[in-house]
Amino acid sequence: MQSARPILPLAAATCLAIVALGIVMPVLPFYVVDLGGGMDLAPLIFSTFSAAALVSAPFWGRISDRIGRRPVLLLAIAATALAYLWLALAQEIWELFASRAFAGFTAGWMAASQAYVSDVTDEENRARGMGLLGAAFGVGFTVGPGVGGLAVGDGSGAADYVLPSLLAAGFAFAALLVTLFFVKEPERRSRGQLPEVRFEALRNPAIARLLLLYFLVALVFTALEGVFAVWAADQFGLGAQDVAWYLVFAGLVTVVVQGGLVGGLARRVGEARLTTAAVLILFASAMALIVVTTPWQIYLPMGLLALGMGLNNPACQSLLSRTAPDHLKGAVLGAAQSAQSLARIAGPAWAGAAFGAFGPQSPFVIAGVLLVAALVVSLGVVRRFPHPTPAAAE
Repeated sequence: MQSARPILPLAAATCLAIVALGIVMPVLPFYVVDLGGGMDLAPLIFSTFSAAALVSAPFWGRISDRIGRRPVLLLAIAATALAYLWLALAQEIWELFASRAFAGFTAGWMAASQAYVSDVTDEENRARGMGLLGAAFGVGFTVGPGVGGLAVGDGSGAADYVLPSLLAAGFAFAALLVTLFFVKEPERRSRGQLPEVRFEALRNPAIARLLLLYFLVALVFTALEGVFAVWAADQFGLGAQDVAWYLVFAGLVTVVVQGGLVGGLARRVGEARLTTAAVLILFASAMALIVVTTPWQIYLPMGLLALGMGLNNPACQSLLSRTAPDHLKGAVLGAAQSAQSLARIAGPAWAGAAFGAFGPQSPFVIAGVLLVAALVVSLGVVRRFPHPTPAAAE
């Protein structure tokens, strides 16, 4: 494999940014309820962030193709830190939602970081590079919820929603410093042009199929993620700190999968087959959530959920970067981020609506149906990419 040295500073900065995001994730649904929102409204706090990210992700991707990855990383992370400060100062529910919308609009560092990995890795090692970046996400989503859970309190007194927000701002600022001093601009073979939106990549059937798969998997994951806190509160009376520990566990699984397993598995069986395995694992997770009867049993489906996403994301990202033309890699990865953001809008929204209309188990049943559709798409991806890359298979 190529040296991982160019990716390590980026992975460190990404990890710090994800710690910041992870800190507020278990807190946000309860923050909404605390400011007067209902249980059906709480999952929409995640949709708000993602709606703004959907609008901005292609813009950030194309900008990074033209002016470079590092300037986009610096600008986006700095603005994200400001968004967390706004969250800490929120006094009304509209301010809470507005601060998350601003954070979503400034989340361009996600697409830029993926494009950065694509720039500094060759084709056969790209899944491992994406896996290393994914491991940084996993570490962030392990540490962040734990910090947020401790900061918000154990439920014995009034919950503290300001401290988690301030801590998130501090971690985002640390990510900015790491990027400023240690992340270098990568060399790229060509630079995309900014003047107009480029749709030709979407006319490529392989890219369109991959984006559809990426969307369907994210649609399920974000639905389960968005409704989990209100489901856990309704079924078992759990609070923000309790939810945080499940997220910590899921983050640990993600670290193991993306930090060590996904690269080797991609070389052995290929990224396409990994996507099929991921869909089947996610289906098992959704079905397991239907039958759990105690809080301890929740760890099994949460582990399966993290395992499935830990395999699917780097595999899909690697396949997209292999398929996209050099001058459109940033734009295509930005489109993937947009697809995921669209799923993050729709997922919590439909899961919350189903929760209120049909009962607490209904989101998991609907997720199973969507995953059957994702399985059909993933089998088409396997037909397009039946084997690992030649160099990876050696």
